[in-house]
Amino acid sequence: MIGRFLKKSEPTQESEMPTLGPIHPIALTGADLLNTPARHSLISKIKRLVSATDVVWNRHYLYAIQQFAELAQNLPASEIHHHSEQGGLIDHTLEALHAGVRISHGYILPPNAEPENIGPSADRWRFGAFIAILAHDLGKIVTDLEVVYRAPNTTFQQWFPWYGNLPAGVEYQFRFRKKIENTRLAKTLHEKSGMSLLPRLLTPEATKWLFSDMELVSQLFSTVSHSTFGGHVIAEIVRTADGASVSKNLGANTGKKADHSLAVPLHEKLVVSLRKLVADGDLIRNKPGAALWVTDECTWVVSKATIEAVRAQLLNEGHSGIPKSVVTIFGILKDHECIVATPEGDSVWYAEIDDPAKNWRQKLTFLCFKNEIIWPTSQPDLFDGTVTPIDRKGNPLAEDQPQVKEAIESQVAADKSLESAVSLPCPEPTTVPKKPTKTCKPDGSREGQVTKSRNETVDPKSKSTTNNDEGKLVPEIGLTSKDAADKWKTRRQIQEEVLRQNDFISWLLRGIATKRIRVNEPKAPVHVLENHIALVTPAIFNDFLDKNRLKKQIYERRAGDKRVFTLLQKEIEALDIHQKGMNGKNIVSVSVEGVRSRSELRVYLLNRDCFPSLNNFNANPAIKIHL
Repeated sequence: MIGRFLKKSEPTQESEMPTLGPIHPIALTGADLLNTPARHSLISKIKRLVSATDVVWNRHYLYAIQQFAELAQNLPASEIHHHSEQGGLIDHTLEALHAGVRISHGYILPPNAEPENIGPSADRWRFGAFIAILAHDLGKIVTDLEVVYRAPNTTFQQWFPWYGNLPAGVEYQFRFRKKIENTRLAKTLHEKSGMSLLPRLLTPEATKWLFSDMELVSQLFSTVSHSTFGGHVIAEIVRTADGASVSKNLGANTGKKADHSLAVPLHEKLVVSLRKLVADGDLIRNKPGAALWVTDECTWVVSKATIEAVRAQLLNEGHSGIPKSVVTIFGILKDHECIVATPEGDSVWYAEIDDPAKNWRQKLTFLCFKNEIIWPTSQPDLFDGTVTPIDRKGNPLAEDQPQVKEAIESQVAADKSLESAVSLPCPEPTTVPKKPTKTCKPDGSREGQVTKSRNETVDPKSKSTTNNDEGKLVPEIGLTSKDAADKWKTRRQIQEEVLRQNDFISWLLRGIATKRIRVNEPKAPVHVLENHIALVTPAIFNDFLDKNRLKKQIYERRAGDKRVFTLLQKEIEALDIHQKGMNGKNIVSVSVEGVRSRSELRVYLLNRDCFPSLNNFNANPAIKIHL
């Protein structure tokens, strides 16, 4: 029901598209990555703060920075928080390094040392803090990010940093791993994994120098591994330096006249802080007592308690000017259209949560965020129950809401161009596909299908020539088995190009190729089986409609009493590439069998033989079909 209210505030102007960097970054050496004016300036400042000769600086300090940079490449420091742009991990670490070395001069090192031991050991302890800062976020490339790379004329393969750096000159691409829901486990996991890469930053001579003071080694290891105890002064230096860099990037008031805090509006700070609390598992969702409830179109945030947590988070990061009243914060979010206003124009909604599975029902006050505000880079798990907006007396809100304004077609086209601009290719198929058990009969001109011209790239190894062969589905008599297989493979590739003329199929295959749609993973919307492609319904269809507003509006006008996604399923059915169940219905139940649990999914099955581009995926052994 909330969809009617969301549409009231739908923008009617074309949004400005961000400028994209290179689709496939090239792996560089550490020296090349650091060879920018800003980074070179920071390194020069760090060198001036370090009391070391040029020989010692180059052999140990600069070596450690270059080794770190070569591991980090142009990866971001976070997904939705500080330094989230490409190269953010290097920039954040250099900023923290500069702040940390400066801060360390305010400490007597080693702590509690006799006066005669301070001079000889102080440089060693500052070098220990130097290494701890370099390693404090390095574990993110192990646990938070997935990276694939390929050399020229080869296929993509996964990179794992434990076994060496990315080879210089190769193409690479990355994505963030999906975090475990409702847990804070991932919040400190990267810090624990940082220990595994710590030796990569040290020369043998530097290691021997550090190990001459086991108290320093103990604090260094405790700090890098984020141990609760044992970090002491090294952990304090790292924590302060890290906070200084984060606060500066997020626009906190650092006390400097040249500070850029005014460049980050307060409403953006509030939204970023809320995203971080959710990502770190500090805010539970979709269960009794949770702070957030995620539905198809919006995220319902328990108003007062959650905004108090956001306010505390911003104050801890060093931001100033945060209003004390949560009511004032509500107004700021509404004025900047971060939240959906009620039909009366207020910020706070009254709604009833109904969770039949847990036999739990509760009436609460909420702020209503559009999903794209809280989840700009991922698709969250949805609440299984219902969220019903109500009035102050507890009655459901009336359904007579204003009609939806017509969406701008150019905005939809711009959304699609952004999706097609990001590409993370999958490895090319290396095996000849099996003979199909069902004939594919795609027809680009069927009624109800939106047809458009596309310039898709066909596998260069294929022998396809034109689309005139698309009607010849059976290998010709007289061909050898190898020739027949090659010709069949070619024709299936041509057929897939025809299927791509369908908006949903094109979006689906592009999303799988770019890794934006997960496959064969827990809670993934797509699973590859032996002979079928299983689309989890209605999640995958609703996701498509949410990203294609114009098409969604067309279906909404035609849907009547039906659910919108069922019309999309009918359109796919017209392609004659789906598999019905034994009961004649389009939706089929499948079982998912894990080591300790068993569950069921409702899926829409497509014939796998119609999609040769997905041949590189192995069949998911955990899923069994109940036809």
